[in-house]
Amino acid sequence: MKAAIIIPAYEAEATIASSIRSLLRQRDAATLDIIVIDDGSSDRTCAVVRELMASEPEIRLIENAHGGISKTRNAGLKALSEDTDVVSFLDADDLSPDGRMKRDIAILEADAAIDLIYAKVRFFDFEDQHTLSPRIGANAVDGRVVQLAAGLYRRTLIDRVGLFDETLVQSEDLDYLMRIFEERPNYFVSDEVGVYYRKNNGGITEQRKQAQHELMRALFRARKRRSKLAGFEMPRDIFSSDHLADLERWAK
Repeated sequence: MKAAIIIPAYEAEATIASSIRSLLRQRDAATLDIIVIDDGSSDRTCAVVRELMASEPEIRLIENAHGGISKTRNAGLKALSEDTDVVSFLDADDLSPDGRMKRDIAILEADAAIDLIYAKVRFFDFEDQHTLSPRIGANAVDGRVVQLAAGLYRRTLIDRVGLFDETLVQSEDLDYLMRIFEERPNYFVSDEVGVYYRKNNGGITEQRKQAQHELMRALFRARKRRSKLAGFEMPRDIFSSDHLADLERWAK
């Protein structure tokens, strides 16, 4: 099975090597296609990726002018090879847990009817660079929230959903996940952790005012779509009850 992992990167020289290495250690699970799309970084992000590419053929680098997260993710989708079987995402400052790919791909191989697997997210603050996981003693908490990297998606499902909405500066991940579930896929909810999400103060999600505005835009668009989807409701077991309640409150 061929697994493509799309990594959008912007000014990520400090963390992107760890993100890529956390995926490379899982090459026993599938043929990996790690697609890094640089969004016009001015630091050494591209140089770090090229250094890894010199010895790791699973990595591809696409260098674009700065265009924002949605355009960057779309560049990754457009670069998928024809023989890609499954797709996932990973932000350039997050980590993929050891064994995640092997575990989830085994589930997909055992049941051809499953379109996607959605797992938990572990938030953390400090990384152990040897284990590529949260450091012992670091602040860490698990949750079921909106996070593209928590999912492993069959290519056929991704093709049905299409591209990210490039008018969204943020909340493009929420918009995309809602569109995924609006396709009414067959899904498997995993109790395992699918991604280590690094909590920091420099990410785009820290820009609170803009984040709130974009969240409202994404939810408003979802409401308009659902008026045409007879009887559709978001699955109740994908996100935690608190997280789902927050989304539903914003949507009213």
